[in-house]
Amino acid sequence: MERSHKTTGGMTLIEVVVVLAVVSALLGISYSNMSGWQQNERTSAFARSMADFYRFAASEAIRTENVQIVFLAAGGAGDAAGTPLLDPSGTPVPVLLLDDGPMGSPGQNCRIDAGEATHVLPAANGVSWGFAASGGAKAPGDSTPTATSTGSSFALPSGAPSTWVAFMPDGRPLGFDAACTMGQLGSGNGGIYLTNGQRDFGVVLTPLGGVRIHTWNPGAGQWRS
Repeated sequence: MERSHKTTGGMTLIEVVVVLAVVSALLGISYSNMSGWQQNERTSAFARSMADFYRFAASEAIRTENVQIVFLAAGGAGDAAGTPLLDPSGTPVPVLLLDDGPMGSPGQNCRIDAGEATHVLPAANGVSWGFAASGGAKAPGDSTPTATSTGSSFALPSGAPSTWVAFMPDGRPLGFDAACTMGQLGSGNGGIYLTNGQRDFGVVLTPLGGVRIHTWNPGAGQWRS
């Protein structure tokens, strides 16, 4: 006497197992695609936030008539004296804006001093400095001699690599050295490079203070705006 292996709906147990396996596989693919999309969105959002941070720094320099300095923690860097970039609670942050006071004033030293106003950009999960696919190619408008390996291509007035840029009271960006000596007009040009391990972004600050966001196109092997 044969025993039936059909369910009440008419499907065999083998058919049920096959259907469940297919559904599980599809769900796994969907989750992977969704996870990748979310990570790309986080990285893109951080790049946009960085561009807005530059614009905010320029507007604050004009509003306050003070020198505003953006420090980048690319490669573990701090301020001009090596002081770590921290939020008010002591948590490390990737980007910090310092109100350094009026140009030439006693406290205007390109360093984070007690009591000086700061703004920070918190870290984004899964986003790191550098590149994964672009091979270090410079984004359009990034004309500095500095390599992108640390995630920052800004330069000192001497041409050596740096991880900071100052905004003057008229809003123009300038490079400067550890002694707080400002460079000439155009010395504030540079880029930051971000990756989530799959997609690369470049945020370029032009010599006159414009900001451009670029995404690496692996298929074309070039940056796109």
